[in-house]
Amino acid sequence: MYYSLLEETGIHRQEDENWDFYPPSENSGLNSLWEAVENFCLAATEKSQSFDLLYQYLVAPPYGVKQGAVPVILAAVLLYHADDLGLYQDGTFIPVLGTEHFELLVKYPERFAVKYFAVVGLRAEVFKELEVILRNPQIKKLGKVRNATLLTVVTPLYQFVKKLPKYTQQTRRLADEPRAILKALQTTVEPDELLFKALPAACNLPAIGTETGDDGVTARTLRTKLVHALRDIHTAYDHLLSDCQKLIYEAFGVRSQETKLREDLRVRANYLAGKCIEPLLKRFIRAASDETKSDSQWLEALVMIVADKPAESWTDDDAVAFEMKLADLVRRFKNLEALQKEVAAKGEGFEARRITITRPDGNDINRMVWVDHKRESQVEKIVDEILANLPDDQQLRQAILAKLSERILSSDLPETVTKIGDKGNDENIKGKKLG
Repeated sequence: MYYSLLEETGIHRQEDENWDFYPPSENSGLNSLWEAVENFCLAATEKSQSFDLLYQYLVAPPYGVKQGAVPVILAAVLLYHADDLGLYQDGTFIPVLGTEHFELLVKYPERFAVKYFAVVGLRAEVFKELEVILRNPQIKKLGKVRNATLLTVVTPLYQFVKKLPKYTQQTRRLADEPRAILKALQTTVEPDELLFKALPAACNLPAIGTETGDDGVTARTLRTKLVHALRDIHTAYDHLLSDCQKLIYEAFGVRSQETKLREDLRVRANYLAGKCIEPLLKRFIRAASDETKSDSQWLEALVMIVADKPAESWTDDDAVAFEMKLADLVRRFKNLEALQKEVAAKGEGFEARRITITRPDGNDINRMVWVDHKRESQVEKIVDEILANLPDDQQLRQAILAKLSERILSSDLPETVTKIGDKGNDENIKGKKLG
């Protein structure tokens, strides 16, 4: 079959010391068959055409070709037009055509389709412009890659999107054009559709057709817009981290430059290390004082602790919630700082508690309360007496505790010894000892 269909006809021959596939010689007798297969493939410009239609066409008069010869000629045509014919299996583009595909093609031609990527006129200029920035030097390592010209442009684009953080792939915070380009890259599976229709549409440019001549403007405009959009898409995650850093800087009230944020938090966190038992705050303090990570890793670690979710996988809602979660954590951090400073100033023999009550109008009452170790037994006795007179209703007991605490903190009575809750945690006034 090789000798009769390929060698004798000149379809497979050596030119310029290279063996390759070419149209048959004039006296081969296969010119009409070659043209029929080639015309079928080159006619699929708007949508792909299934090979079972080609088989039916060639088996019927006037050709009457036996089915065994069709795959051989078809393979030669596909290889000859490797740069401008795309092959699809079950609707999926095949960048590398292998023997396994032809084995299936012989048995199930209806599962395969072809589409012509016409690269002429303005389309050729688009390639020229885009190849300057998108040519992938690694493409040659893939072996016999089909549609090398087209893939040279679109493969880096697909790879670019695939490597983006999940946040970037789903955020709505991008400008209109970058977001439209990203959507085109995510949803357009056919290379020619992407390059000549979807991307121009995303850039508010007309589709690039085969009949359009080079106007000297469209290709450069597409390239310029695409470069700017890819830059915005690529830096979207970096902008997110930068915004988070600014929020952390402002929330902690750092007085030095923003570049000194890490050093400021490291010093403050080291001062609190080992003095906090609340899990979230403890993790944040440990991460803030970590000197082993790079600046970006350090920032990502803090952001993840605050949000309880890696920033790479955030949604836009997570970004909004981050600011609120950060405010709560910073409040507790500062309260613990104030507590430790008071403890250091008071000296040994005392135990401190910082109590905060938030009123319905949003105003807070803060008070640092001390427990003299020498009076611990007296405090315990008074607490037991108060608890003995409280009702069994848990909700009512908590309401009484809240109201009593508010009155004590708001009054001008002499300082009252109080012991409530865990160290550094003033989210709720909870605990059973009150004196």
